[in-house]
Amino acid sequence: MTSRKWFCFVSVLVASVLLLTQSAAAMGGKGGGAAVVISSVQFADLPGGKVNIEILGGGFLNGDFPVVMLSDGTQLDVLEVSTTAISANTPAGQADGDYVLSISTGTFSKNNASTDIHLGGTISIVCIDWYLTTGPDHHIHAEGFLQDEKGNPVIGAAVHWEAFVTLPSGEDVMWYDYNTTTFKYAGYNHGDSCPLAVAKASGATGQNCCIGNALDPPDDSRSCETGDYRAEVISVTAPANSNRKWDGITPTNGRYFEQP
Repeated sequence: MTSRKWFCFVSVLVASVLLLTQSAAAMGGKGGGAAVVISSVQFADLPGGKVNIEILGGGFLNGDFPVVMLSDGTQLDVLEVSTTAISANTPAGQADGDYVLSISTGTFSKNNASTDIHLGGTISIVCIDWYLTTGPDHHIHAEGFLQDEKGNPVIGAAVHWEAFVTLPSGEDVMWYDYNTTTFKYAGYNHGDSCPLAVAKASGATGQNCCIGNALDPPDDSRSCETGDYRAEVISVTAPANSNRKWDGITPTNGRYFEQP
């Protein structure tokens, strides 16, 4: 190839590369910057039926504001953006349901990310199971079971509850202030006061029990005092990527325990 032909070839190649780069930039397909990553999603109800969605992660700034969409084609109103956070609102009256939330800062794959979310809905504590242990450390356990509005198990919800005992003297005593996260049913339920079929179809809390609360317990005893036991749920926070709300109902529950 002559020098002149080589020069023409190189010039055309450089021009082509520049044209492709400019076209990609015009479409938002930028090669630089960090990849878009979604770490977590948080929700807040707003007046007028809107929901604010706070998205935490990285790579959100790549020139213009990112495009934030729901899988039904709804584009959210982006209010604020930083490299690691996006604040966006849904339209008023957005239907409850499961959605894919997507973020786009360009056309390259690294400029796009998505995650599953749920808008609306409820969480119910369908029952609280009380059961007794036997053997040298006689004590009593409680465990709660949670379902969503469709009757599906709620896994990963944060539950705060308090448990009380009414002693034979009539005195009410709080014996446990308990925080737990629900998980897949693991077989702890004994079915004493909650049907096994319900428990297996629910997200289960951890078990709580009185430890060392007996009137005169031996060392390391879990033995409990005689009395009527009951639990009250204080709060339920939905799992990650969901803004379901607890219906506020603690089901009727309780169990009498008699210290041997």
